[in-house]
This record gives sequence, structure tokens and C-alpha cells, in this order.
Amino acid sequence: MGSSTLRETTFLEAVTSAIQHEKDFFDFCLKTYETLPDGIIKDLFFDLAEDGEEHIQKIEEIYTQYEGNKSLPNLKYLGEVYKFQTTAIQKLMSRLDRNKNAEPQKEGFEALRRAQQEADDAADVFEKLTGKFTDPAIKTLFRQMAAFNRERSAMLEGCMVFYHPTADHDPSQDFFKASTEISPD
Repeated sequence: MGSSTLRETTFLEAVTSAIQHEKDFFDFCLKTYETLPDGIIKDLFFDLAEDGEEHIQKIEEIYTQYEGNKSLPNLKYLGEVYKFQTTAIQKLMSRLDRNKNAEPQKEGFEALRRAQQEADDAADVFEKLTGKFTDPAIKTLFRQMAAFNRERSAMLEGCMVFYHPTADHDPSQDFFKASTEISPD
């Protein structure tokens, strides 16, 4: 472990990066949940955190599928998570930390916006990573991670539009633009 270039990334390092991303997003959602007032948006952040558990289970299933039905090793005991911090893939993924490490938002719309930005950024990173590997296991894993984050982004965008339909004045966003072009007839 501890590869020096992105192309030398092992499947286990890729799995570790995916799990670490889900754990970081889980922590981000719980911190945000704790700062929001009671209500639907607060509950949404709790649900998003719970989704991370399902995502980690899917990551483990992908590992098992490509490793001949071997279970994922306990990464903590192997020291993989600690060594992982120096891998090329983790250095690349550290770009995502700006949203997750920022102070949690106490206002619902801004919390939704930050979470959506995190999901969009993560989906973009995982999509780019998918194209950088030839290993089918890594490609499948990163394709799945991109899909998880695109689903999060779409759900969060839908919530933002539902709760604050005019708050986003950026007409370049397809959803907002399409919703404003619908005639009232």
C-alpha cells in the first residue's frame, strides 16, 4: 500500500478510498444534522447519513465479487486506513474535503446547498477516476460511487427546489431552467 502514482492504485486502496469517502460524508451529515433546527431538512440529513451504511455494504459486495468471494479485510487492523492517507488516490480525493470540513450550516437551505455541492464534486471525481483505470474492479467501484453521489445530488437539488423554488438564481442549472419554462396552462 502507499502507492506513489494513481495508476499504481490497488483495488484494496480504491475500496478504502470509497469507504473513507462514505464515512466522511456520514460524519458531515451527522454534524449538519446536529446543528439544524427540527424539521424535514434535519431529518433528511439523518437519512443521508444512514444511506452511507448501505453504500458501504454495496462497496463490500463489489469487493467480494471481484476478490473471489473473499470478505473485505478489517482495514483498521491492517493499518490500511492510516497508510491510505499517503496514497495518490487519497491526495486526489482530498479536494473533496472543503465542503465536508467546513463549519456545519445552521440554516436548512445552505446546508442543502453545501451537501449538494459535495455530492456533485464527489460524483465528478469518481467519474474522472473511472476513466483513469483499466482494472474492471476499480472501474465498477468508482462507477458505483459516482452513481451514489449523482443520486444524492439529484435528491438534494429536488429538496432545494421544493423548499425554496426561487432561491437559486443561476439559470445555468438545467433543473431550475426547465422548471421556469413550464407554462402555467
